[in-house]
Amino acid sequence: MLMVVVALSSCAHALPYQSSGITPPSFWSRITHSATQSYVDLNSIVITNENAQVEQYWWKHFDDPTLDELIKEAVQNNKNLGVARARVVEARSNLGFAKASQMPEIDGDVNPSRGFSSGGIEKKPIGIVDAQVQATWDIDIFGRNLPQLSQVKEILQYQDASEQAVLVGLLAELGRDYFDLRNYQQQIDITSKNLGLQKKTLDLIKAQQRGAMASDFDVERASAQVSTTESKLPQLRSAYQLMLNQINVLLGELPGTKDDFIEVRQILKPLDQQIIVAAPATVLANRPDVKAAERNFAASISNRQHAFKQFFPDISLLSYYGVERSNSLTATPWSVGLDIVEPLIDFGRIKSQLNAADAEGQEAFLSYQETVLEAMEDMENDLTNYKNEMVRNGSLKNSVEQNRKAADLAQQQFKSGFIGLLDLLVAQSNVLAAESDLADSDTALRKDLVNIYTASGGGWSV
Repeated sequence: MLMVVVALSSCAHALPYQSSGITPPSFWSRITHSATQSYVDLNSIVITNENAQVEQYWWKHFDDPTLDELIKEAVQNNKNLGVARARVVEARSNLGFAKASQMPEIDGDVNPSRGFSSGGIEKKPIGIVDAQVQATWDIDIFGRNLPQLSQVKEILQYQDASEQAVLVGLLAELGRDYFDLRNYQQQIDITSKNLGLQKKTLDLIKAQQRGAMASDFDVERASAQVSTTESKLPQLRSAYQLMLNQINVLLGELPGTKDDFIEVRQILKPLDQQIIVAAPATVLANRPDVKAAERNFAASISNRQHAFKQFFPDISLLSYYGVERSNSLTATPWSVGLDIVEPLIDFGRIKSQLNAADAEGQEAFLSYQETVLEAMEDMENDLTNYKNEMVRNGSLKNSVEQNRKAADLAQQQFKSGFIGLLDLLVAQSNVLAAESDLADSDTALRKDLVNIYTASGGGWSV
């Protein structure tokens, strides 16, 4: 009988995978159905492959040594990730405690003493030793405690998946921040370059003014354009510094610590024109937040089972063995018995706990379903953004080329007197706007890719 009880106490397993009740489609709707008409073949940009696996080391696709090193340092030193790891250690310790609680509890007690004998005429000191061993074991014949042990295992799995989700989010945030930082660098360069051209134009206007070929109005208008462009630089530099601070903190460092390394210019490599994404079912099975929500739901099921088992008797095995020894007496008292506790009248306490567990289970199930739906939404949104940004990026490249040609022609025609100053200033302003928009679009494409990899659950296995 005891061997059977031991086996029961040690065979509690976490519940298997629980279905959300939501069947994912076999394809991503925003890939196969696109109403956008353009010269870009959208269906060749993003391809769903049912055999494709989620890309875990997604940052390698950007071929950027600085980003690689930042990712490495963040995984090692980020404080939020450290908190998540500590929670996993705590949950694992709780599991060890729960397993140990299923085993017998054995306590020993030894009380040596010395005193006087009360018998006879002559009193003399004697030694007395009282030693005892007590054992208590909740033998759990009805399996009252097994759901609780299963719940602790599921909570450990939940914390493990939650740590993975924190890691995925950390890498995504670092990747997006890094590309934003490079964009601010490029925007500062673009603005400074165009500011230099505008200052040359202003100098030309001032020279023409001295020769009575330009008015004070022309000078003021050109000066206003220079001042407007100059006003963009402080804001860009501020955004750049803020992003530097944020990246340092993500690396677990004080702001400014890694600036010398981060600020080294890197030429961003051209992106691959085509990406392959995993099928929806693969993505859902891989995303840590979905796994965490599923394990939370499984833990609520075990909690409900534990609440139901409280209707059954609680049986404990009690044993005692002692030794009492003095100079003239030795005794060995012992006892073995059972302690049976059966709830008779609890005024609805157990029923209330069961109802609460049912409500918690419903809440966990709905939260699980919502996480699945949001995971699908994330992926569809990111695919939509990437495809449309790819179209926008192609148009902006044409715009930059066309505006540069227009600005060159405007400069030549202005010097020859064929157009006025306003036309030249507009052409120069259009170049700045087009180049700035293209830089923003290039960054948006990289961030969209990061979001797609993240929405797929990439990065948790590192």
